[in-house]
Amino acid sequence: MLKSKILFKICGSIASYKSAYLISKLIQNGFEVKVVATENALRFIGKATLEGLTGHHIYTDLFAEGEMMSHINLIKWADLIIVCPASANTINKLANGVGDDLLTSLFLAFDWTKPYIIVPAMNTNMFDHPATQSSLKKLTEWGVKILPTAEGYLACGDSGRGKLLEPDEIYEHLLNALEEKQSMPAKKIKALITSGGTKENIDSVRFITNLSTGKTAASIADYFSRREHDITYLHARDAAQPNSNCRRIEYTSFDEINEKLRNILAENSFDAVIHLAAVSDYSLGSAMIGNQKFSAPLKQKIDSDSNEITLKLKKNPKIIDNLKHYSKNKNIKIVAFKLTNSTDYEANLSMVKKLFDHSNCDFVVLNDRGNRDGNVQTNFKIYNSKQETASCMSSKELAQLLEKFLINI
Repeated sequence: MLKSKILFKICGSIASYKSAYLISKLIQNGFEVKVVATENALRFIGKATLEGLTGHHIYTDLFAEGEMMSHINLIKWADLIIVCPASANTINKLANGVGDDLLTSLFLAFDWTKPYIIVPAMNTNMFDHPATQSSLKKLTEWGVKILPTAEGYLACGDSGRGKLLEPDEIYEHLLNALEEKQSMPAKKIKALITSGGTKENIDSVRFITNLSTGKTAASIADYFSRREHDITYLHARDAAQPNSNCRRIEYTSFDEINEKLRNILAENSFDAVIHLAAVSDYSLGSAMIGNQKFSAPLKQKIDSDSNEITLKLKKNPKIIDNLKHYSKNKNIKIVAFKLTNSTDYEANLSMVKKLFDHSNCDFVVLNDRGNRDGNVQTNFKIYNSKQETASCMSSKELAQLLEKFLINI
């Protein structure tokens, strides 16, 4: 599994409770986390909570028995260090070389080849104080990344700057910092990523669709874009959008995505298609309302007084089978996705083999509905044409593996 080691420092702040959510999200996405907390931090959030989340001992004491070299060993262990929340007191200590506890001593032993991130949280007046602003400026000049604060209601009752960023935003900053730390690939990929689910209209207000949200595709598009690959994002109207700046093209129905894929691939020489879009296997052919037959979709809204409506579906061709045929680049690499709803390993493997056989794709990513956490898909298996596999838990790890495979294929 691809994962990084995060040294998570927590200072005394009422915002400390948000660190538990962020730590939990990191753990769920395959990161390993160790926590260093000040004594004041443990007044706001208990050791039991932090140990339960990380599965590791919580470090607090510079002179604890058996931990005399923690400030050296923890720095060697970590890939990234974050102080969250960072109090005004700690920020000013760090900027002035004060190392009077484990958390601040770790900064004096810091390896500057690694990302160091500070996430401030404090009262507006403390944040705006010349000492704090001077310290933040100095730390930035040294190479520390200071995240901005949010504005809003503060614990003291005031409203203004100094509010801790939301954990989900901090998480994205961590991913960006880790990606920046990695050396950029010498080879760049021009890729088309499809996203979301098709909608097959029944009438002017009703349609048939599926459970695809586009979140996995958006995450992969973000990763590839941040790694300076050339990405085109072909997405359903309601699909999740990447945060990065990439070319975006919208579709709605099966016919529309099929036509756009045909044209986009014919006009552009892509290196790869990462085909995550959940394309309808069937579209509406006709509808029987009472004794009357109508071609579907109906332009008007079907009257809800009808006791029975019969919909006739027509089978759609497999778009995945035509991608190499559509493509201007006949050596294009195709990544197909297969969503299953079964715990039967042999049955799922059989579907993967069948997909390889009829699509001539280069990779198949298998994911099962049972591994959806809310609307977020987890637990992916990547197969090549020899049925060799690689596994990962998160969409971020999946993007890393796909980049590696597509560059080296």
